[in-house]
Order: sequence, then C-alpha cells, then structure tokens
Amino acid sequence: MPNQPLLLISRYDLRDAAAGAAGERLIRKLARLTRQGYHLLSVASQPDDWSSSVAVSRRSQPETKSIRQRVSEAGGHFDGVYYIPRSVLTQKKNRLDSLRDIMIRFGAEPADVYLLSSGKKLLRAAESLGINPIMLSRKTPLDERLSDFISKA
Repeated sequence: MPNQPLLLISRYDLRDAAAGAAGERLIRKLARLTRQGYHLLSVASQPDDWSSSVAVSRRSQPETKSIRQRVSEAGGHFDGVYYIPRSVLTQKKNRLDSLRDIMIRFGAEPADVYLLSSGKKLLRAAESLGINPIMLSRKTPLDERLSDFISKA
C-alpha cells in the first residue's frame, strides 16, 4: 500500500489564513485534501506559557469553532497539532528531531511529506531531511498553495 502523503502546515499560517476572508474556502480545501488521502497536521513551537492548567482553562473559554471542528464539519479530518519543544540552545535540533518523529509516527517517507510555512528556519530543517518545503508569503498564500495539491480527478 502506498504511503499517504502528509501535509504539515505551520499553525500560525493556518490560523491566520482560516480567520481571513477566504477562511471557509480554505477549510473546504483542507477537508477535500483529507478525503483525497492526505494526512493533515499543524506544527508550532511550544508556547512559552505551556502548562496543562493553561491548556484546560483555554479550552473552557467560549471561542469560535476550532479549525479541527470546521474541517470535520466540512467532511474532512484534521490530525492535530504537533508542538516542537522550545529551547534557546537546541532549537535547530528540536526542529529536526520533531520532523523525524512526525515522519515515524505517520510512517511517511520524506518525499511524501510537504511542509507549508512562512518560517524560514523550519523550512530549512525540513529541506535538510528531504521533506518538500513550500514557502508561504503574502504573494503565495496558503489557500493558493493548497490548490496545487487538489486532484483534478
């Protein structure tokens, strides 16, 4: 059985794009991609104020629907968020180790993994592992980049 391709999207780029004017179109594209067989995972640096009590209190506050919930309602599946541990002295190693761990967890080969991010350091780490890096910017937003993955069939 061939490997399922894996889309890794920077959490901040995903959050900002989903909140924008084209947010619902983006969510529908994400759902469609998961129905086409892509795994969808968001990656982010571990927050500075990380603690289980902060996470619980944030979950208990009323807020708009999460991206996971919106993708699910559109008929797709969002695998989750992978937090890369923060460290002043070992951040480069943490990025590399985290990307390796993600590939192991999903049983993915580097050629089947695509990282979409505006973070140059994360993209460089991905490229050094053979992962397909895709730079996001105002000129090439996430919504536009996802169109390249949608099957024409």
